[in-house]
Amino acid sequence: MSTKWRLLVACAALFVGTALVAQSDAADKEVGLVWIGKSGMTKRVASGFIQRLGEIAPQVRVVQRVQLINEQAAAEALNELEPAVDGLVFLRSTGAQFLAKRPFKKPAFVGGCSNPRELGVIRNLDEPEGNVTGVTYFIPYEKRFQVMKALFPAMKSLCLLAENGHPATPIEREGTRKECERLGIAYQEVIAANVRELERGMEAAADKVDLFVSAATRLTIDNTTIQAQVANAHKKPIFSYAEGRAKLGATAELAADDAKLGRMLAESVMDVVVKGKPVKEVPVKTDPHPELVINEALVKILGLSVPEAVLKKARLVQ
Repeated sequence: MSTKWRLLVACAALFVGTALVAQSDAADKEVGLVWIGKSGMTKRVASGFIQRLGEIAPQVRVVQRVQLINEQAAAEALNELEPAVDGLVFLRSTGAQFLAKRPFKKPAFVGGCSNPRELGVIRNLDEPEGNVTGVTYFIPYEKRFQVMKALFPAMKSLCLLAENGHPATPIEREGTRKECERLGIAYQEVIAANVRELERGMEAAADKVDLFVSAATRLTIDNTTIQAQVANAHKKPIFSYAEGRAKLGATAELAADDAKLGRMLAESVMDVVVKGKPVKEVPVKTDPHPELVINEALVKILGLSVPEAVLKKARLVQ
């Protein structure tokens, strides 16, 4: 064999060997996927995450411990996973709060949660200071209110609907109230522990406000149709912070795409767990283009006049 062919064979062997090592490295990786309780939003994030991770790193195994009943079950799951996996994905705002109290010794990722800074798990979202990064559905309140004012220019008062005890509720209350103060909008709230409290609170507030704002908390997300029944009876619109609510009776929604966030989360996991990128170089990601969705039929039923410029930028559903 000539010297030229020996070099070619050696290069080919080196390339194949490198590829096999890379595949072996990926095959040796495991990532834990954990969350507490039940949530449709969380399932959408998880679905996007698993699908995208399968595309970019099919040899990485996802070990699921999901829909755990409480924090004790989560602690047991983390104790089990910590020595075995190379990274942890802990979804929901409760997951972010849990990691703030009980840090994971290996790279960890949050998702399906409100602002991680406000939840206490990450101080610097652009350059995470510890071993936690991830994604968030959080949208700045200034942006939310710009859309609300464009949709409902005559709005002078609103009522925030949120779940008592949900980790995102204090964030939603503070952010919504501060923006109302800044814009001179009268603020009311219904912070309910159950559906009955939510209905009663809405009934009491309905004739005093121009708009209901439905927060991204489990109680309000899961009971959009009930909120719509109360609001429609009083000819009041609902603006939701959660995906998929306009089809279920909210007048409009401005929300991050949950599945998209899941895919973005998979890419962050790939960067850190597989490629070895430092966590501080992987910023917390947000949906760069949250979608405005308007229920066109409800707009007509409620007799609302939505500016044409807003309609052109929105996706319309019936």
